[in-house]
Order: sequence, then structure tokens, then C-alpha cells
Amino acid sequence: MIIKPTLRNNIFLSAHPLGCEHYVNDLFEEAKQLPNFGGPKRVLIIGGSSGYGLSSRVTLAQNAQASTINVSYESRPKDQRTGTAGYWNNVAFIKQAQSLDSKHYDIIGNAFSHQTKAITIDKIKETFGQIDLLVYSLASGARPNPDTGEVIYSAIKPIGEDLVGKTVDIASKEIRDIHIKAATPEEVQGTVYVMGGEDWQLWVEALEKAGCLSKGFKTISYSYVGSGAMDQIYRSGTIGKAKDHLEDTALAMNSWLKDKYQGEAVISSSKAVTTKASVFIPGFVSYISCLFEVMKELGNHESILAHKHLLFKDMVYGDKRLVDAKNRIRVDHHEMEPRVQELTKRYLQQYQNESIFELSGTQLFLTEVHHNNGFGYADIDYDQDVDLEAILPKLDNLFDYNG
Repeated sequence: MIIKPTLRNNIFLSAHPLGCEHYVNDLFEEAKQLPNFGGPKRVLIIGGSSGYGLSSRVTLAQNAQASTINVSYESRPKDQRTGTAGYWNNVAFIKQAQSLDSKHYDIIGNAFSHQTKAITIDKIKETFGQIDLLVYSLASGARPNPDTGEVIYSAIKPIGEDLVGKTVDIASKEIRDIHIKAATPEEVQGTVYVMGGEDWQLWVEALEKAGCLSKGFKTISYSYVGSGAMDQIYRSGTIGKAKDHLEDTALAMNSWLKDKYQGEAVISSSKAVTTKASVFIPGFVSYISCLFEVMKELGNHESILAHKHLLFKDMVYGDKRLVDAKNRIRVDHHEMEPRVQELTKRYLQQYQNESIFELSGTQLFLTEVHHNNGFGYADIDYDQDVDLEAILPKLDNLFDYNG
């Protein structure tokens, strides 16, 4: 199969196995250049196949010598479908991790289901006994009700007033007008159900009931506060309501985890970085392109791997934690500096048309988006045939499957 990038509405429908391996190898090479730190030794990551979750897994494995279990919902290659980037990222991670003095496992399944939780708990008991850290980094547009099977969908929309603006089409490299109607109450409720904190809490409760939490157990989930430039579609929109629920969940869980395990539940307010989820948010491509441009100019731009390394080394397991009034760890402090936000807003006003593609920040974002799916590497021949069927049987036994 000749694998080329295929996009629809900024979503990649194809992934290149060799490119995904290149991407994961680069994460490990970057981690090797960073200092090690004392941290957890047994980690469960929900959503560790890409983005924040994958970078968390790499730095915890490489720099803290942690063993990990990852739960992610990925598609295997089949017929003319390449399989998801996350699937191949998992394969590449396991290959890299073979050189580490630790154990690593993957469970492919719907993290929202009772069955996947049960399979994961069995794996923990079989391998680790208990876990020291749960990283909840799940990004999904839909969540099946685990009791009824009804699928609830999220909606990335403003609340109260329609949003009129512009967005970047990654495939055509054009600026397109957008008009997004304000969310209905049902859409707000659905987004909170999918993207809020309920499933995170269900994971913690299931693990606690099974006796899988160690003394000092910590759990962390990722949020985003964002700037005024993104308020209408983010914190003041449906996503913001979901993040409010996620953050309230952390405060509630933190109380009883502290009392029973001398542990904690915390929220990390992350910096805007290039992830698969970032292309879904209307207007976010323009914002992050201008942000990258500014932070590169000011010398405080950081990669997603470096960002997560800083979080765990200094703020979760170190003594340099920055928190706000809601007890959120503010690892987004560089992005939120007044000078950074001022210049980013200025660039957003200045580059409202195709001139945005002249920015090095935009080019960096586009490069990272392609790398996230295994494309755009100069040392890979994308005209070369890839025999997925030949490599699949050798790799398929790496994972436990649930569905």
C-alpha cells in the first residue's frame, strides 16, 4: 500500500507506520536529553497513544523509570485502512520500551466501558498489584453510556451567541469563514457528559474498590484555561462547561484520596500544543500558530514532551508547583504571560487571511500535525509500498483487546 496523507475537515484518515515510529523515536530521543527524576513506578494512562498522554508515558517511562499500562481506543490496519496513528504509536512505544528496565502493556478498548475497566484491573493485579499514578488524558467526541449503550455526543460550540470568525483548512492551506450556532442546553449537557470528570471518577472508584491504589496514589487529568482570544469557543463555550466539571471532580476526589491514601487528585492546566484534538476546535489553529510564533520569538516555546517532563519533574513530583485558586497546576505559565498574550492577539488581528501561512509558527504547527500522523519526514520515502499485512501478524500480539 502506498500511504499518503488523507484529510477530511482537518482530520487525518490515514497514518504511516514508519512515520509514527519516527515520531515516537524522536520523543524518546528528546527525553534522553532531559534529566531523570524520582516519580511513580507503576502508572496507568487512560489515553496514552497520542498527544499529552503519549508524551506523559514517554517521560514517565524514560525519565522516571516507571512501568506503564496504556488504555486507548485504536483501530488496527485492515484491508485498505492503515490503522490509526495511535495504534502505530503504541507499537513504536513498545519497541522502544524493550530497552528499558521496566514493563509496559497496552489495552485496546473503549475506556468508557465497564468491561475495559475490569480487564485493566485484572492486568494491574496480574502485573503491578497496585498503581501509584493514574493519568487521565482521554479525548473523545462521543461517550457510550456504559449501562444502556446509548451514545452521547459532544459539541464544540459557543454558548449564548453564535460564533462568526475564520479558521484554517490544513489540507488546502486556505482561510475559511466559520459560523457556529450557539449550543442548545442538550448539547451543553452532552459535552459535559462526554468531556467532563464523571468517567475519570468512575476509573478511580473502580480501581479503589479493587484494591489497586497504593499509599500516596496520585491521579491527574489535563485541562486548558486558555486566553481571552479563545474564550468564546473555549472556556465560555461548551468545552468550558465540561472543563469546569472536570476541575470540580478533581477537588471532590482530592479530599477523600488525601484522607484515605495520603494521595491527591489534581488538574494540570496545560499549554497549547499540537495534538490530534487541537485541530477540532474552531479558530484554534490560527491561535496556536500565532502563539508558536510569539513564543519562538521570545525564546520560551516548548515541545509537548518537554512540557510534560516539566510537569512531572517539577510540579507533580518536585517542589516547584505553581497552583491557582482552584488548585490547578499552572504549567501553562509561559503561554499566559501578559506579553505573550498581548503579542499573540496582535498577530491574530494582523494575520487574518492567507498571510498567516507566512509565519514560522504556522509552518511549525503544520509540520507537527503531519508528524502526529506519521507524515512529513524527509528521510521516509512516501512513494514506497508498505505491506501492512506482512507486519501486522508480528505485532498484533502486543496488545490486549476489548472489542
